Amino acid sequence: MVRLAAFGVFLVVLHLGRPIVIPILLATLIAISLSKILDLTERGAPHWVAVALACLAAVTVVTGLGFMTTRAATDFALAFGQYRGDFDRLQLESARWLWGHGLAIPATAVEQLDPSELVRGLTVPGLTLALSVVSSGSLVLLITVFLVVESASISRKLAGTERFGSMDVKVLKSAARDVQRYLLIKTVTSAATGLLVAGLTTVVGLGHSLLFGLIAFILNYIPSIGSILASIPAIALCLMTLGWLPTFGLAFGYFLINLVLGILIEPRWAGQATDLSPSVVVLSMVFWGFVLGPIGALLSVPLTIIVRISATQSKEWGWLAMLLSSPRSVARPPTVN
Repeated sequence: MVRLAAFGVFLVVLHLGRPIVIPILLATLIAISLSKILDLTERGAPHWVAVALACLAAVTVVTGLGFMTTRAATDFALAFGQYRGDFDRLQLESARWLWGHGLAIPATAVEQLDPSELVRGLTVPGLTLALSVVSSGSLVLLITVFLVVESASISRKLAGTERFGSMDVKVLKSAARDVQRYLLIKTVTSAATGLLVAGLTTVVGLGHSLLFGLIAFILNYIPSIGSILASIPAIALCLMTLGWLPTFGLAFGYFLINLVLGILIEPRWAGQATDLSPSVVVLSMVFWGFVLGPIGALLSVPLTIIVRISATQSKEWGWLAMLLSSPRSVARPPTVN
């Protein structure tokens, strides 16, 4: 009971300390993802070379994502006024359709029916989430570089604590390995999704391919519903500017991309890495989203993987590991390599 209360207090601290906790979590996950580069030392590469390559990769990823997100958001904001005529036309056509079907609505209600606000409301949350990641990019990058540079000493310190029985390094390595594999698979599929969406919007003639590609890339990290949320702004804008036929083609293209990558390919690749029940994946998104906000939804699967593997090493929390695990692993006892 005491440990459960302590866990509740810990979650409250996480929720209240989000401005500090989120950059640390992002930096830690990036550092874990870069650990493969640090493994070059096992193949004879000097330690400083591996560290330099890992730091260069971190700087490239964070600054590149920040630059593209800022540029896409700026371009969309500048071009938004160009759609005013399309919004007014759709507004008038909607009113005529309602009047033609006997739905008499006041003129003031028609004026308040502003399609531009709908597009803005659908697009801004995705941009806000992307910009929130970028805005803390400097702090995330600084912490990531520190973790990469200190990786060797951190490993030695963790190994030293094992003598006192306070920490099982094997558990940490197992969690890091599973998180690393999941992030690699998710990043590859998310990048492929973003590139395909960018190409799809270009073919349809919608424009803002970089923007919608980035939204698809970032929101695809949210389990289950991320790819669906990413499609809504583009489909709404296409309907308001290009008409029904291009919108149908765009929606069908989104459906094919999500079917192939999100339903057929990714679960096959990521299933063994996560070893989480499908229902747990959805519930973890809601839980971590509540605790850490939108970034928590992005990080929900890696965080739950860490919780599951940690719980397998405790007799008191073994039941939690069993509940979080996928059905195929319930029949076998949890092991840590």
